Amino acid sequence: MEIDISKNGGNTEETEEKLYERDNPDNTAVEAEKPEEEKEFVPTGAPLTGFDYNVKNEEEEEAFTIFQQKYVYKRNFVISALFAIVAVMFAVSIAKNPQGYINWVLCFVCLVMIFTTWFNTFRIKKYLMKALSSLEDDQYRFTLYDDCFKIETVFTEEEMQAEDFTPVKPRIVRFEDISLNIIENERLFIIILRKETIYVLSKRVINEADQKLLRTKLKEVLGEDYEIKEK
Repeated sequence: MEIDISKNGGNTEETEEKLYERDNPDNTAVEAEKPEEEKEFVPTGAPLTGFDYNVKNEEEEEAFTIFQQKYVYKRNFVISALFAIVAVMFAVSIAKNPQGYINWVLCFVCLVMIFTTWFNTFRIKKYLMKALSSLEDDQYRFTLYDDCFKIETVFTEEEMQAEDFTPVKPRIVRFEDISLNIIENERLFIIILRKETIYVLSKRVINEADQKLLRTKLKEVLGEDYEIKEK
């Protein structure tokens, strides 16, 4: 499951769109037509591990909330604090001169801005969760290599035989050339690419051996960018 939050210039507070990539494992004919420098990256060696998975709506909501707490809430707190300070200044002016209506208006505007900042944050999450609910039954495949990982959608025979079926290439994320952060908690591995795209891997569908391998490899690659979030 991919949640793309890169719309509107990467401003996550204003984003109201998400994008899902569906995958086509057979890209041989397309690659043959490309110039050498445009050929797609091919993983090195055999896969270290791979597994199929799905994501429940409540898991997506948990992951997006954790993302907002890490990257959005901090900004919101700063904005709220600044507007609160200004509002207090206008409140002091109102106390000295209650007849100055401009101070009343400006103080009210500051309070509205604080409310709007947080309202938009929660409105975006509500919008995304509603949009994602229809994809709860979709199946995906995660494959880990020594130098990258690949995420693709697993299509049913019925979907592939449909007249309007349009396969999309899998998403390959190279460890060497991308801004990558991972947050692990008790239930999830949350993969964040460039603070724009979120992938959610649920531990309920990953066996203990694969969890350990995934954790060890990604910690080795990411160092401090791999975070374990306690309860």
